[in-house]
Amino acid sequence: MIFGYYYYAAAILVISIVTVTFEVRDMRRNLLNIQKMARYECKVNVFRCGEYREVSSEELVPGDLIEIPKETRMPCDCTLLAGGAVVNEALLTGESIPVVKAALPELANVYNPDEDKRHTIYSGTEVLQTKDPDANSRTTGVVIRTGFATLKGSLIRYILYPKPPKFNFNSDSYKYLAVMFTMSIIGMVIQLISIDTSDTFEIVLKCLDLITITVPPALPACMSIGTNFALRRLKKEQIYCISPQRINLAGRITAFCFDKTGTLTEDNLTIDGYLPVDSVSNKGNSFQPLCTSVRYLAYEQDKLSANELFVECMASCHALAMVKDRVIGDPLDKEMFNGTHWKLEEVLGREDKIVTFMTAADKPKEKAATQLGIVKRFDFNSKLQRMSVFVRNMNTGKIRLYTKGSPEKLSELSRPETIPNNFTDVLSLYTQKGCRVLALATRALDIDAEGCERADREEIEKNLDFLGFLIMKNSIKKVTEPIIAVLSAADIRSIMVTGDNGFTAITVAKECGIIRPESKVYLGELQELQGLKCVSWTSVADSSGEKGKEKQGSVTNHTKTDLEKVPSDHDSPGRETLRVQQDPTTLRLCGNDPWTEGEDYTLAITGKAWDFLFEEDPKSSTEQMKMYLAKTAVFARMSPESKATLIDALQNTGLTVGMCGDGANDCVALKTADVGISLSDTEASVAAPFTSRTPDISCVVKLLREGRAALTTSFQCFKYMALYSMIQFVTVILLYSLDKNMTDPQYLIVDLFLLLPLAVTMSYTKAASKLSKQLPNAELLSFPILSSILGQTIIQGGVQVFFFFFVKSRDWYEPPLYDDEIDANDSENHMCHANTVVFLISLMQYVSTVVAFSIGKPFRKPMGSNIAFMINVVIVAVYAMYVILVPDSWNKSVFGLNYDDYDTLKEENYTAIIAFVVIVNAVVTYLYEEILMKIFARKKYDKIHP
Repeated sequence: MIFGYYYYAAAILVISIVTVTFEVRDMRRNLLNIQKMARYECKVNVFRCGEYREVSSEELVPGDLIEIPKETRMPCDCTLLAGGAVVNEALLTGESIPVVKAALPELANVYNPDEDKRHTIYSGTEVLQTKDPDANSRTTGVVIRTGFATLKGSLIRYILYPKPPKFNFNSDSYKYLAVMFTMSIIGMVIQLISIDTSDTFEIVLKCLDLITITVPPALPACMSIGTNFALRRLKKEQIYCISPQRINLAGRITAFCFDKTGTLTEDNLTIDGYLPVDSVSNKGNSFQPLCTSVRYLAYEQDKLSANELFVECMASCHALAMVKDRVIGDPLDKEMFNGTHWKLEEVLGREDKIVTFMTAADKPKEKAATQLGIVKRFDFNSKLQRMSVFVRNMNTGKIRLYTKGSPEKLSELSRPETIPNNFTDVLSLYTQKGCRVLALATRALDIDAEGCERADREEIEKNLDFLGFLIMKNSIKKVTEPIIAVLSAADIRSIMVTGDNGFTAITVAKECGIIRPESKVYLGELQELQGLKCVSWTSVADSSGEKGKEKQGSVTNHTKTDLEKVPSDHDSPGRETLRVQQDPTTLRLCGNDPWTEGEDYTLAITGKAWDFLFEEDPKSSTEQMKMYLAKTAVFARMSPESKATLIDALQNTGLTVGMCGDGANDCVALKTADVGISLSDTEASVAAPFTSRTPDISCVVKLLREGRAALTTSFQCFKYMALYSMIQFVTVILLYSLDKNMTDPQYLIVDLFLLLPLAVTMSYTKAASKLSKQLPNAELLSFPILSSILGQTIIQGGVQVFFFFFVKSRDWYEPPLYDDEIDANDSENHMCHANTVVFLISLMQYVSTVVAFSIGKPFRKPMGSNIAFMINVVIVAVYAMYVILVPDSWNKSVFGLNYDDYDTLKEENYTAIIAFVVIVNAVVTYLYEEILMKIFARKKYDKIHP
């Protein structure tokens, strides 16, 4: 007996082709999107054979001298040799703030791509403006890298070949398919034992038929549907993805790191006040009273020297540029410069290479307006925590170095006699209020422009004269606190990772809810005592109290820092350890933790202290390191590399870590994290797998919700496809024992008109509106998933087996006969009571299992919200019950159903019994999934959160 099944085979072929087509289409679409970002070609003027020639950028090779193209994207990495440029590096960094590039200085130093970034224009960046050296010269550069060797190319390689995720759903699915294949082998053995034929070809066909049943061809398409729907929903929320496999990983996030400025807080800073020093040379220097008007500050006659230098530093120490008569650059630089009321102008080029000028808006009548010209700039470096400019006073011709940066760093670089005695107290006062404090400093230089070009940064940025503090306010965004509260309610840790001051970060963390108000905070800083490094923990006082307030805008009466020496219980005899005391806080001795067991406390740590801890334990293997990582909510003064090592350490403790940032300093951390989100105006940035055009952290909750829904959908689809295979496998094995099979139309209605529509529409259920404390399962071969599939298989298979033997036990049952004269593919050849009963029961089982696996809570909305799915379920269920209860002649002829002796069947309530059993079967199926799976989820949650 050989079954023809031409229609079914054709349907399987169509399904396979459609499935592969959709998979290839999605893959091709993703590759085209990446290619759109990666591949770029334009015309470039290149210097060859003694003249500039226009060639395609694809012909460029390292060493070519080119003219920097204007108002277009850069096709290669190049080093500026002459002139300057303003570029937008949003594609690479996700940060849309333009960057000023300058020509490489004529020094003997070897060019270093990492250290000379301000002289390098990268492939993929948009050149907004070029600045020719003079009217007769061009802005030129030398090509250093092309293609995949560029920085952009390396990021594209990362997208194409990302690091493997912690769990691989596809590999687990392959293992499960291997189990299903083993089931088909078992079925083959049963078939070989029970088959009543010697036709080898027929035996082979039947065995292969079992394989197609246990390994459904529509499985790949069904597995990717949930992810594709999630991608579409995220796109509507202006969240774009270049790495779709990360969506499922987003569903397992347990900790999320946030940059502070521009992410948790507003991009725009506002100046809250100015705190210049009394003098730049006197010993016993002190701060002036807080001033809120820079005009008054600059013209106060008795302090004109110190104040004027303070204002000149504000006016010149920046990287601003003019693009189409508009000042562009970092928001902090813009706010600082605008606060001076000076004017910025740029010229085409001069012999002294000064192209940027700052001119005082007004001055006392007896003085000419001051004009400053920037000779050279040391751009801000997050590692060095500062930037500097060489500035020539065009009125006097003298050159000065102006520096701005973190107070801690500039205090190290400034002459001690210029630093006020209450430096630490004043800094603590404002940082504990959440202010961002910038330190300003200067140094008079006796060099010319050529000397500036040859100056070594480390040497020139020493022996500075401290000028004072610039106090800036940076309020948190409106959505920050509610989003942090949502994450906290879902037991997702929120961690602040910033380059800002520790006290400022702690205050902002308290404001937005990362640190609970009732929790005591200890700040860890690196100290070196008698040649040994250690981390010392400071108990940080709440700045909301009266002791944290200044008097009348003056800070001179603020509590002084008391340095005293105290013996250490655990030190060797005679050894002393430095102790710092701040009212009302105290620091511990290096070596012992100051907190007590059971105390509600939170840790904060500086970048230097973290680097020290990480060097000591890079794998986070010690219990003390794990405790620090578990309790620390704020990491301050962190460099880009330190942010990446922190995320790596958190991952080593078993956490799935996300990262959200908005700047170039976050790129390394965004790629290191399991899920990185870049806040950027661009639709796609190679800086992170996800890009949000909404400039706040609301995108985090949206992504986590969709990630959980997509991961749950993938598991539910897989479970449904597995149950579909097992239900049909049991049906076919039972019929094989009678030398029968399902008819061609029966296969068609199940696979084509029932399975696919239900699988597709069940995946359309949207994500739950609330993040739960539970996490979706991450392992396909786990006890909850396997117990669900195994339990449902027993339920569905048991019902089929029961009715199969129930029918055979009836008095009116007659064993089916096979008629060789009838076509093997004809429904009449398989018409029997056993075929009819198992087909009708399995029809409702497909519906009941898809409903059971579509339970929405807690990661998806209730299935009732999925209108398309509910309509599909109702139609299929009503039709199935109709076929069971009504002996329709059309159904009989099409599907080969046996309604012979219907009067006898009616008297025994045969169809009613079938209908009753399938309803009970559906209820048991639903309750098993609803109740038992909740028990497993509860136990797993209790295990994670004892």
